[in-house]
Order: sequence, then C-alpha cells, then structure tokens
Amino acid sequence: MTPVLDDAARGDETSRPGLLARISHWAIVRFLIYVVVLIVSTIATNPLIPPAPSPLHHPLLLAKNLASPILLLALYALAVRWVERRPATELDLRRGAPLFLIGGVVGVALMGGVYLVLWGLGHVAFTAGTGLNGLGGGLAVAFAAAVLEELLLRAVLFRLLEEATGTTIAVIVSAIVFGLLHGLNPGATPLSTAAIAIEAGVLLGLAYALTHNLWLAIGIHMAWNFAEGSLFGAAVSGGTQARSLARSVISGSDWLSGGAFGPEASFVSVSACLMASLVIGALIVRARGWRPMSFRLALA
Repeated sequence: MTPVLDDAARGDETSRPGLLARISHWAIVRFLIYVVVLIVSTIATNPLIPPAPSPLHHPLLLAKNLASPILLLALYALAVRWVERRPATELDLRRGAPLFLIGGVVGVALMGGVYLVLWGLGHVAFTAGTGLNGLGGGLAVAFAAAVLEELLLRAVLFRLLEEATGTTIAVIVSAIVFGLLHGLNPGATPLSTAAIAIEAGVLLGLAYALTHNLWLAIGIHMAWNFAEGSLFGAAVSGGTQARSLARSVISGSDWLSGGAFGPEASFVSVSACLMASLVIGALIVRARGWRPMSFRLALA
C-alpha cells in the first residue's frame, strides 16, 4: 500500500535544499568553485593565441587582453549569483567607476613617488623609450592582469576570509599568498616576495576592505603596473616591457633598486605603500569597517 503524504510532509520534501544549496555555505566550497571557474576560463583562452612569429599574434593578444577581463568579471558575477544567490555587489560599476579612477591616480602617484625618491638619491637614470607607440597595449595588459589577480586574491580569497575570520587574518593571509605567487616570477628572490606581500598584498587587501568594491583595488593595481612598466620602462614583477615612454636604469644594492625583479622589490616601494596602507587602514577603523576576529566555516 502506497503511503499517503499530507500537505505538510509534501512541503517539507519539496522545500528541502539540494546538495549545492547545502554545501555552498561552506567557505572552502565557495573558494574552490570560484577559483576553478576563473582559472579554467583563463587557461582555455591561451591556445587561441598563435606564437609570436605569426602576424596574428599581437592583434589576437590585444583582443584577448581586452576581452578576457570582461569575460572573467561576467563569469564571476554569474558564479556568485549561482552559489550565493545574490548579485555581485563588489563589482558594482556605478559606485566602482569613481573608485577605479581614484585607484588609477593613487597607483601612478605611488610609483611616481618611488621614482622621485630614487632620482633624488641619485640612483636612477632615464633615457628615451619607444614613445607613445604601444602604450595602449601596455594599458590593456595591465588591466587584464589586475582584473584576474584582484578577482582571485581580493574578491575571492580576501572576501571569503574576511567573512570567515575577520579583517586582520584576511589581510595577513591574502598578502602572504599574493607574495608567494609572485615568488614564481623571473628574478624573484625572498626579498622581492616579502616586498610584494608587504606593499601590494596589504595595500590592495585594505583597499578592498575600505570599500568592499573591487574597482579601487583594480585601479591601484593596474596603474601601478602600467606606470612601472609602460611609463618608466622598468621590469614589472620580473617581466620585461618591450615598449615604454621612457627607459630607467636603477643603480644600487638590491634592497634599494629591487634588482632584476624591478623597483617593486625596493625598500622605497615598500615604504611608500606602507604609508598608503596606514592611511587606508585608519579610514577603515574610523568608519568602523574593521571586522573583528571570528572563526566560522559556514557563511551566510
């Protein structure tokens, strides 16, 4: 005889959440889903670019650098909607557009300040670069790299860590991970890895904590790299820049010049970014936005 369910029992069965709904509250599950979506989509577009001798290499690479940030932002927004059942407000452009412009000014000002100090100390010499030709491509590369890294390190890792453990641990852990990832770059040393973690990892994490909007961090990150590589012609995290407005040669010991890794590993860069971090940190505390330490694996 088939059992008959009353209305209440049927309601319990139909309202019972599925597997994804039951496990998506776990921070580690959300982290893995977002990382897989972003990394797989990034890797999937790489085979579309032919090697450098091909005449299609540069135009397709430029097209990819312009299209990939849009794709990654859209996929992240869809993943957040699917997993967390909410709009990705951290990508809101109405609030983010002015923050992006502010971040751009801050990033250029910070790198410009670094070069001003090094020039004043007599440790940098400038020569003519390739001029304005190629700056658009350099800006596209800087934007694409900033979007990918900020999505992974701030929108995913920092955001989830802050929700689960508070702001302090989120800043520390995301900064360490950011530094270690850059430790795989050409010319990286323990000094450069520590410098990237302290200067960029902390600064960009605090930029997100201040606004909980990704565009301020993207603006700072993009402008810092663009100024360093495309304006001053220096190595960006160990990578060389073929075209730049000027060329710069920094002399002195590695702790002052940054060595082969570039001026990012310089003590001057670390000092400049730490001062900016202190200002942003003070703004967060003043606005009572510093989330207290907590430990929870399941998120809202």
